[in-house]
Amino acid sequence: MNNAKKYLLGLLALITVFSTVLPVQAAETKNNTKSAAVTAPIIFEGDDLSFSDATGEVFAKGNVKIQKDQTLIQTEELRGNTKESTVWVDGSANLTQPGVNLVGTGVEYNYKIRSGLMNQAKGKVGHEFVAAHNISMTSEELVLHDGTITRCPAKVPDYHISADKIEVWPGDKMIAYNAKFWIKDKMIFSIPKYQKSIKENARSESDFPQLGYTSKDGAYIIQHLEYPVSNDTAAFVNLAYYTKSDFKPNFGLKNSNGNYSMSLSQGYFRDDDDNWIKKEPELRVNFGEKIGQSPFNYSVGAVYGKWVDNYKTSWHQDYSIYFSRDPIEINHTTKLYLGTGFEWVQESYNKSTQEIFRYDAVVTKEFAPRFSSWVGYHYYDKEMNLFDYDVPDLNKQLDVGFHYKIDKMNAITFNQSYDMENHQIFDQDYTWNRDLHCWQVDITYRAKRGELKWLLTTKQW
Repeated sequence: MNNAKKYLLGLLALITVFSTVLPVQAAETKNNTKSAAVTAPIIFEGDDLSFSDATGEVFAKGNVKIQKDQTLIQTEELRGNTKESTVWVDGSANLTQPGVNLVGTGVEYNYKIRSGLMNQAKGKVGHEFVAAHNISMTSEELVLHDGTITRCPAKVPDYHISADKIEVWPGDKMIAYNAKFWIKDKMIFSIPKYQKSIKENARSESDFPQLGYTSKDGAYIIQHLEYPVSNDTAAFVNLAYYTKSDFKPNFGLKNSNGNYSMSLSQGYFRDDDDNWIKKEPELRVNFGEKIGQSPFNYSVGAVYGKWVDNYKTSWHQDYSIYFSRDPIEINHTTKLYLGTGFEWVQESYNKSTQEIFRYDAVVTKEFAPRFSSWVGYHYYDKEMNLFDYDVPDLNKQLDVGFHYKIDKMNAITFNQSYDMENHQIFDQDYTWNRDLHCWQVDITYRAKRGELKWLLTTKQW
């Protein structure tokens, strides 16, 4: 029997199993092989296929593939039972589905409810490289037993987390139990329970200490930790020590679910311009989503808290709404980003109220795979702010810059900010980006301010 006939045999056999649920489709399939490919809930391929209608037992050998919806299992030899909707692999197998690619030895998988078990497994979940004694799977999550997780692709990772159990919700978050943090073969610390966001396109906090330096605050080390309290709520702490500013920690609770997030935080916070504020405490709520099927998005935010700096204390209120559009493709290398919004700020210290209108327009251009540039205009209709923390420096700002990748390890970035009200250059920042395989270092010289910054952290893919 040639391969085409064997493939058809397996396909028709599996259709027969569903005849009690889909009698019409099954009947049509017997007379129409083209219809079988369309209506089949599951597809088998293999060089040698056999099937028992009485017992439901299936056997496949040689280049075996079994696919249902977006789940695909590939192996050399497989047995199964269509009455139980289950397949077994004794040898090596590869399982793939959106965001998941695993290889293991010994697999049991129920393709009807999308659950199973894989032994001696390793592979990739989103951007995370995983390995475990075994991995149990459901339609929503993976559970790694005696597992490790890292974003370092090296055979012997520069850093990784090991745990007795790691629960992973692909595209959302992970929770590790009895988590140990390793740099190479040295354990640096451990905690009973650890949570981390692994949402796509979201820059997550580093699992490992960040080392850095700023001219204002000196050398520093920061460690971020999260401890899950419930399904959507976690306690967090950022332990930070600066040689010039001493110990500056912050901590709190945060709750997130889909496009909604809320946090209650207290402690010291620093912005990109090294401006400090102390929150005693602060409540922050954010929500954002796409407007229907349109290319437009909106986000709303509310902040209420007690802010303190070296000179004053104020109950700070900030309410905002911002609208943005999906990038407009001018051509295949040029994109336009647009956004506008309104912000209302009130301070108890001087009983001031500000109504702030803002809009942003940025054009990006990719001249070559290694060279890209941008020009942007930002308008922020502010008066004199009570606090400098997290506020744009200029009312009317024109940014121009470029990024050039010298080679696979080195890149340079230049950005210049121009004050359009006073017609003068405000900032010129030169940054060297160095890829250290699984780490990265960014060194920035702020020429107009005479300031130097550098940061060493785990690489973000």
